[in-house]
Amino acid sequence: MPTTLNSIPFDIWHQIASRLEPQDYINLSFVNRNLYSLLKSELTARNAAQLHIAHTPEGRLASEGQITYIKALRRVYDVREAVANAQPYSACLVAYSETFLFNQGVLCYLDKNEIRTLDVHGASREEQVVNIGAVLRRASSNVSTDFSQEVQFSLLYYSHGIVACLCEIEERISWLIAIDVKPTCTRKQGRILLLKRLESTRRIFVRHNGSVLFYGTHSYFAGHGHHEWVIHGWDLVNMRPLTGRPVQLENFVGSEIGTSICFEIHDDHFYAISTETGFEDEEIDWTSYYICIRFPTTKPHKVEWRRLWRRQHREGPINDTWTNISLRTDVATDQLMIIECRREWYRGGSTNLRTYYMQPLSCFITDSSESKYGTGQENDLRAGSDSHETYGSPSPGFPGYLPVPFLPDDPLTSTLDDRSKPNYEPPKKRIRLHYHPEYEDREISSPARRDFILSKTKYRTYNHSASAFIDLVNDGTSTNAPTLAAPDQLRLRIVSRKRKCPVSENGYLYPPELDDDNTPIPLSDERFESRGTKLWPPLNAPPELLSLLCPPKRCRDVAAASDERSVVYSTDPSTPDGGRPVILISFDPTIQLSNLRRLPMKPVAEESSRPVVIDREDIRLNRGQPKTSRPIEPDTGLSPSSSPPSPTQVPLFRIEPAMYLHINRSYWLR
Repeated sequence: MPTTLNSIPFDIWHQIASRLEPQDYINLSFVNRNLYSLLKSELTARNAAQLHIAHTPEGRLASEGQITYIKALRRVYDVREAVANAQPYSACLVAYSETFLFNQGVLCYLDKNEIRTLDVHGASREEQVVNIGAVLRRASSNVSTDFSQEVQFSLLYYSHGIVACLCEIEERISWLIAIDVKPTCTRKQGRILLLKRLESTRRIFVRHNGSVLFYGTHSYFAGHGHHEWVIHGWDLVNMRPLTGRPVQLENFVGSEIGTSICFEIHDDHFYAISTETGFEDEEIDWTSYYICIRFPTTKPHKVEWRRLWRRQHREGPINDTWTNISLRTDVATDQLMIIECRREWYRGGSTNLRTYYMQPLSCFITDSSESKYGTGQENDLRAGSDSHETYGSPSPGFPGYLPVPFLPDDPLTSTLDDRSKPNYEPPKKRIRLHYHPEYEDREISSPARRDFILSKTKYRTYNHSASAFIDLVNDGTSTNAPTLAAPDQLRLRIVSRKRKCPVSENGYLYPPELDDDNTPIPLSDERFESRGTKLWPPLNAPPELLSLLCPPKRCRDVAAASDERSVVYSTDPSTPDGGRPVILISFDPTIQLSNLRRLPMKPVAEESSRPVVIDREDIRLNRGQPKTSRPIEPDTGLSPSSSPPSPTQVPLFRIEPAMYLHINRSYWLR
């Protein structure tokens, strides 16, 4: 009797499916009705979810019992497939603003002397509003009611219901302000958590969570003639400095955040990453490194540093104008990853192409097995000594130069002298899982290839969960108008990939890569194939959608941010005296704003036929019932010197209906 899929025992399917990622799990369930029914098993779905999506919002909801594990897998599948195929679920004009931040699914924006926050992922109908005038009256008694002409106010960072802002008064006085903007404030000290006058704002940045805040400036002029970063810490719970003196990142090179350096707080540690190893370029050099620094948020002067292999210079020159770097969290392991985009000249030729490199930050892991194969390469483990809390000596930093134990067999070594400071380490093996080239070899010379120059690429990022390049491009030639008079049109350009069948065309499994000890490197046998390049919206999109995505005729200044499930951007005002429109493009079917209207759309790519009809109740369009507004919350955190607000003064904090309800331009695209 021939063996069929239906004759395979459930125990075998359970063992297989328990190790699959959401895309593979759901695609396996689409094979036939029997597998669809078997893979509804909560035990099987739980194993897969806990292994691959434990640290996603869906994984946390499932672990808390708010949704089933199979529903969590399906939701993650929907989001990742929507991103990879450039098929968003909704597009909305959510606000008009001067500037905005987008983090943790929350939009925080500045509008008419007010800070407004909207829970986008929660599809909230209400916004928390902070009056800047009331905040500034705390900062300086010299600020009048009409402060717009003498004050520059900017948003620096949002996280955990707290927004950090910079207030610059008459170009002489600068204040760093941290405000609790959660709907309900339970802090005894009130909503203003930090009000500190700054000595310098040079390249200022802020990172914080719910309990500590760190801000840094590139302001310390060191003895070697270059500026260095100085990091200050603040306890948001006890309202006091974390240390008596700031942390100076000695010999930590780089000043462009997001290009050559990045900062992040994760698991009660502050991290700093740089792609530069010296203040001066070395003429003879072979190896580039990531310089990694971290310290506990409770003990900022206990500094550790590591050096991670990055690349060999012989891999080719880099077009630095496209380089960006960030620290992200792996949703499967909750481990930090360095994600860097480099545009390199392909094989030393005349074409430069983008590649995203994903490097797990395993150099601080003490487990040797995890550390060794965190990136498919060994790590250079070198630690800085701890510092005692004194005011005399600066905290330890990365040494100016680490002598190399040996040099390559290269004629250039004969040109080195006593002043040379070369870096060399034998090249490491990269596994395919940890790098994603924009094009496969066969696509590089394809006539269908469509690239955009940097000035037309308004925003670029990488969605690690969906394995997708995401660019926001100005494609004015996509309209039917004459080329010279064609208005600008913003479109998403997405290049994604998927896992390839583990069996080669010859019928054999792909072999794993071997390390220097001839030991198989974990996950090195995985192969990937391109899913092509997709542009959205399509050329035949409804005019309502095209005008929503690009309100002005000319888009010169575009600011954008994104996460794993949405893209938010703002453009130039459509009228001279208007605010900057803020547009949300959502790939998550559960983000359903209250005033969504259906807008029929033709997908960019043809829909794939599925043999199983699935009741997707979690992606239907549901119009929620209007919620009543909450009463205005009085400010309870007045300082002793402050007087009670007069009847004509606007309170510091209030809650009111979201701006998008009044704008009423939100479209459901499915």
